[in-house]
Amino acid sequence: MRSISTTRTCAFVLGVVLLALSYAGTARADGDPASDVLYTNPVFYGYNSISKSAQDALATTLARAKSAGYPIRVALIAAPDELGSVTALWAKPHQYARFLDLELSIAYKGPLLIVMPQGIGFAHYKASTAAEERALSGVQVVGGKDGLAKTAITAVSLLSRQAGHPIVAVQPKAQSSSGKTLWIALLAGAFAVVVATAFALRHRRGARR
Repeated sequence: MRSISTTRTCAFVLGVVLLALSYAGTARADGDPASDVLYTNPVFYGYNSISKSAQDALATTLARAKSAGYPIRVALIAAPDELGSVTALWAKPHQYARFLDLELSIAYKGPLLIVMPQGIGFAHYKASTAAEERALSGVQVVGGKDGLAKTAITAVSLLSRQAGHPIVAVQPKAQSSSGKTLWIALLAGAFAVVVATAFALRHRRGARR
Protein backbone atom coordinates (compact mmCIF):
# COMPACT_ATOMS: atom_id res chain seq x y z
CA MET A 1 0.00 0.00 0.00
CA ARG A 2 2.81 2.31 0.96
CA SER A 3 4.68 1.55 -2.28
CA ILE A 4 1.59 2.48 -4.33
CA SER A 5 1.24 5.74 -2.42
CA THR A 6 4.93 6.49 -2.88
CA THR A 7 4.69 5.77 -6.61
CA ARG A 8 1.74 8.10 -6.98
CA THR A 9 3.53 10.82 -5.05
CA CYS A 10 6.63 10.48 -7.22
CA ALA A 11 4.51 10.58 -10.37
CA PHE A 12 2.75 13.71 -9.15
CA VAL A 13 6.02 15.46 -8.28
CA LEU A 14 7.52 14.48 -11.65
CA GLY A 15 4.44 15.85 -13.43
CA VAL A 16 4.71 19.17 -11.57
CA VAL A 17 8.40 19.45 -12.40
CA LEU A 18 7.81 18.72 -16.09
CA LEU A 19 4.98 21.24 -16.21
CA ALA A 20 7.16 23.88 -14.57
CA LEU A 21 9.98 23.24 -17.01
CA SER A 22 7.57 23.42 -19.93
CA TYR A 23 6.18 26.72 -18.68
CA ALA A 24 9.64 28.15 -18.12
CA GLY A 25 10.66 27.23 -21.66
CA THR A 26 7.53 28.84 -23.09
CA ALA A 27 7.97 31.97 -21.02
CA ARG A 28 11.60 32.25 -22.15
CA ALA A 29 10.64 31.89 -25.82
CA ASP A 30 7.84 34.43 -25.54
CA GLY A 31 10.01 36.82 -23.54
CA ASP A 32 12.26 37.79 -26.43
CA PRO A 33 11.84 35.70 -29.60
CA ALA A 34 14.72 37.36 -31.46
CA SER A 35 17.27 36.51 -28.77
CA ASP A 36 16.20 32.86 -28.83
CA VAL A 37 16.97 32.70 -32.54
CA LEU A 38 20.05 34.93 -32.65
CA TYR A 39 21.92 32.93 -30.01
CA THR A 40 22.71 30.40 -32.75
CA ASN A 41 21.55 31.95 -36.05
CA PRO A 42 22.65 35.13 -37.84
CA VAL A 43 19.16 36.43 -38.65
CA PHE A 44 15.69 36.63 -37.09
CA TYR A 45 13.13 36.99 -39.88
CA GLY A 46 10.15 37.51 -37.58
CA TYR A 47 6.74 35.92 -37.81
CA ASN A 48 5.40 37.97 -40.72
CA SER A 49 5.93 36.36 -44.10
CA ILE A 50 8.64 37.61 -46.40
CA SER A 51 9.52 35.96 -49.68
CA LYS A 52 11.93 33.03 -49.86
CA SER A 53 13.97 35.10 -52.29
CA ALA A 54 14.39 37.90 -49.73
CA GLN A 55 15.33 35.43 -47.00
CA ASP A 56 17.95 33.81 -49.23
CA ALA A 57 19.34 37.18 -50.34
CA LEU A 58 19.77 38.41 -46.77
CA ALA A 59 21.28 35.11 -45.61
CA THR A 60 23.77 35.16 -48.50
CA THR A 61 24.71 38.78 -47.83
CA LEU A 62 25.34 37.97 -44.16
CA ALA A 63 27.43 34.95 -45.14
CA ARG A 64 29.52 37.10 -47.48
CA ALA A 65 30.04 39.70 -44.77
CA LYS A 66 31.16 37.01 -42.33
CA SER A 67 33.55 35.49 -44.88
CA ALA A 68 34.98 38.95 -45.57
CA GLY A 69 35.68 39.46 -41.87
CA TYR A 70 32.57 41.28 -40.65
CA PRO A 71 30.17 38.87 -38.89
CA ILE A 72 26.92 40.57 -37.93
CA ARG A 73 23.51 39.45 -36.72
CA VAL A 74 20.21 40.94 -37.84
CA ALA A 75 16.67 41.08 -36.44
CA LEU A 76 13.75 42.10 -38.63
CA ILE A 77 10.91 43.35 -36.43
CA ALA A 78 7.79 44.01 -38.49
CA ALA A 79 5.15 44.04 -35.74
CA PRO A 80 4.88 44.43 -31.94
CA ASP A 81 4.14 40.73 -31.37
CA GLU A 82 7.65 39.91 -32.60
CA LEU A 83 9.05 41.60 -29.48
CA GLY A 84 7.51 39.07 -27.12
CA SER A 85 7.10 40.58 -23.66
CA VAL A 86 9.01 43.78 -24.48
CA THR A 87 6.39 45.38 -26.75
CA ALA A 88 7.11 48.68 -25.00
CA LEU A 89 10.18 48.87 -27.26
CA TRP A 90 8.08 48.75 -30.44
CA ALA A 91 8.94 51.62 -32.81
CA LYS A 92 12.15 52.21 -30.80
CA PRO A 93 14.84 50.42 -32.82
CA HIS A 94 17.76 52.10 -31.02
CA GLN A 95 16.53 51.15 -27.56
CA TYR A 96 15.64 47.65 -28.65
CA ALA A 97 19.08 47.19 -30.23
CA ARG A 98 20.72 47.98 -26.87
CA PHE A 99 18.30 45.69 -25.05
CA LEU A 100 18.85 42.76 -27.43
CA ASP A 101 22.60 43.36 -27.46
CA LEU A 102 22.67 42.84 -23.70
CA GLU A 103 20.44 39.75 -23.99
CA LEU A 104 22.81 38.17 -26.50
CA SER A 105 26.03 39.10 -24.71
CA ILE A 106 26.21 35.70 -23.01
CA ALA A 107 26.84 34.01 -26.37
CA TYR A 108 27.42 36.82 -28.89
CA LYS A 109 29.19 40.18 -28.54
CA GLY A 110 29.51 41.31 -32.16
CA PRO A 111 27.66 43.88 -34.31
CA LEU A 112 23.88 43.75 -34.13
CA LEU A 113 21.44 45.35 -36.56
CA ILE A 114 17.74 45.94 -35.91
CA VAL A 115 15.34 46.91 -38.69
CA MET A 116 11.81 48.10 -37.89
CA PRO A 117 9.37 49.97 -40.13
CA GLN A 118 10.15 53.09 -38.10
CA GLY A 119 13.93 52.93 -38.52
CA ILE A 120 17.22 51.15 -37.88
CA GLY A 121 19.01 50.38 -34.63
CA PHE A 122 22.60 49.27 -34.12
CA ALA A 123 24.56 47.97 -31.15
CA HIS A 124 27.92 46.34 -30.47
CA TYR A 125 28.52 45.06 -26.96
CA LYS A 126 30.83 47.41 -25.02
CA ALA A 127 32.06 49.06 -28.24
CA SER A 128 31.57 52.57 -29.61
CA THR A 129 28.91 52.70 -32.31
CA ALA A 130 29.05 56.39 -33.22
CA ALA A 131 30.60 55.82 -36.66
CA GLU A 132 28.12 53.08 -37.58
CA GLU A 133 25.15 55.13 -36.43
CA ARG A 134 26.28 58.08 -38.55
CA ALA A 135 26.60 55.82 -41.60
CA LEU A 136 23.21 54.25 -41.01
CA SER A 137 21.48 57.61 -40.58
CA GLY A 138 21.33 57.92 -44.36
CA VAL A 139 19.63 54.54 -44.89
CA GLN A 140 15.88 54.76 -45.36
CA VAL A 141 13.65 51.81 -44.49
CA VAL A 142 12.05 50.41 -47.65
CA GLY A 143 8.33 49.64 -47.66
CA GLY A 144 6.57 46.57 -48.98
CA LYS A 145 6.50 42.90 -48.06
CA ASP A 146 10.28 42.47 -48.36
CA GLY A 147 11.16 46.03 -47.35
CA LEU A 148 12.81 45.21 -44.02
CA ALA A 149 14.97 42.51 -45.61
CA LYS A 150 16.02 44.82 -48.45
CA THR A 151 16.86 47.56 -45.95
CA ALA A 152 18.93 45.12 -43.90
CA ILE A 153 20.85 44.02 -46.99
CA THR A 154 21.73 47.63 -47.80
CA ALA A 155 22.74 48.34 -44.20
CA VAL A 156 24.89 45.22 -43.83
CA SER A 157 26.72 45.99 -47.07
CA LEU A 158 27.35 49.56 -45.93
CA LEU A 159 28.58 48.52 -42.47
CA SER A 160 30.85 45.83 -43.84
CA ARG A 161 32.38 48.26 -46.32
CA GLN A 162 32.91 50.88 -43.63
CA ALA A 163 34.66 48.29 -41.46
CA GLY A 164 37.10 47.66 -44.31
CA HIS A 165 35.46 44.49 -45.62
CA PRO A 166 33.58 45.42 -48.80
CA ILE A 167 31.16 42.85 -50.18
CA VAL A 168 28.76 42.52 -53.08
CA ALA A 169 25.26 42.49 -51.63
CA VAL A 170 22.63 40.12 -52.97
CA GLN A 171 19.20 41.52 -53.83
CA PRO A 172 15.95 39.53 -53.83
CA LYS A 173 14.65 38.44 -57.22
CA ALA A 174 11.69 40.35 -58.61
CA GLN A 175 8.40 38.61 -57.92
CA SER A 176 6.22 40.22 -60.59
CA SER A 177 7.27 38.00 -63.48
CA SER A 178 6.53 34.80 -61.56
CA GLY A 179 3.12 36.17 -60.64
CA LYS A 180 2.32 36.85 -64.31
CA THR A 181 3.52 33.40 -65.26
CA LEU A 182 1.22 31.85 -62.69
CA TRP A 183 -1.80 33.78 -63.96
CA ILE A 184 -1.01 32.83 -67.55
CA ALA A 185 -0.75 29.17 -66.55
CA LEU A 186 -4.06 29.33 -64.67
CA LEU A 187 -5.84 31.01 -67.59
CA ALA A 188 -4.39 28.51 -70.05
CA GLY A 189 -5.55 25.66 -67.85
CA ALA A 190 -9.05 27.12 -67.55
CA PHE A 191 -9.23 27.61 -71.31
CA ALA A 192 -8.16 24.02 -71.89
CA VAL A 193 -10.92 22.79 -69.55
CA VAL A 194 -13.55 24.87 -71.39
CA VAL A 195 -12.41 23.58 -74.79
CA ALA A 196 -12.37 19.96 -73.57
CA THR A 197 -15.85 20.34 -72.06
CA ALA A 198 -17.25 21.87 -75.26
CA PHE A 199 -15.70 19.11 -77.35
CA ALA A 200 -17.16 16.41 -75.06
CA LEU A 201 -20.65 17.94 -75.23
CA ARG A 202 -20.51 18.18 -79.02
CA HIS A 203 -19.33 14.58 -79.23
CA ARG A 204 -22.26 13.42 -77.05
CA ARG A 205 -24.80 15.31 -79.17
CA GLY A 206 -23.34 13.81 -82.32
CA ALA A 207 -23.53 10.31 -80.84
CA ARG A 208 -27.22 10.75 -79.90
CA ARG A 209 -28.10 11.81 -83.43
